[in-house]
Amino acid sequence: MDRTPYKAFISYSHSDTLWAAWLHKSLESYRPPKQLVGTVTSRGPVPKRLAPVFRDREELASATDLGSLLNDALQRSESQIVICSPRAARSKWVNEEILAYKRLGREDRILCLIVDGEPNASDSPATADQECFPPALRFRLEADGSLGSTRTEPIAADARAGVLLLRPLLEAADQQHLAQQALRRRRVDRD
Repeated sequence: MDRTPYKAFISYSHSDTLWAAWLHKSLESYRPPKQLVGTVTSRGPVPKRLAPVFRDREELASATDLGSLLNDALQRSESQIVICSPRAARSKWVNEEILAYKRLGREDRILCLIVDGEPNASDSPATADQECFPPALRFRLEADGSLGSTRTEPIAADARAGVLLLRPLLEAADQQHLAQQALRRRRVDRD
C-alpha cells in the first residue's frame, strides 16, 4: 500500500462535488510564492507544491474496502478541509470523517470552506435548516473520544465572499508570515 502523505484530506457531501473538484484542482496546481518555499514554520518547511490532496472520487475510484482506505488516508493527511454546506452538516459520513480526524489529535488542523448556509444557524430553530457546520465541527471531543457539549470555533473561509484563506494555511506559513502577506496585499491594493 502506498504510504505517501497527503497535504490535505477533503471532506464533503457528494452534493457539493463541484466545489470539491474545484478545490482539489486549485490546491494541487497551486505553487506557493518562491520566497516562502523552504521557510521553516511551526508546521515544517513550506513545500513547493500542495500535493497530493486526497479526494475520494479521485483516489478511491476502484476501491472495494472504503472504510479502511478512508481511515488510512485521514491518518496520512497533514490537514483536513471540510466543504461546509447544509448538505455537509446533514451528512453522517462528513461528520464521521471529522470525528475520525479529531480522534487523531488534529483538531487544530481542520480547515473549513463555507460554500452555502450559515455557521451555527442550528442555534435557532427558525434557521436550523441553514446550518453549514456538521456537529463534529461545532463541538469538542470528550476524553473518551465522544462528541461533547463544549463549543469550538473552527477555522473557516467563506468562498461565497471570495475569501480564500486555505492556501496560506496549507502552506504551513506561521502567523507572522500571514500578517506580513496581508500587510503587503493592503499596500498593493492601495497603490
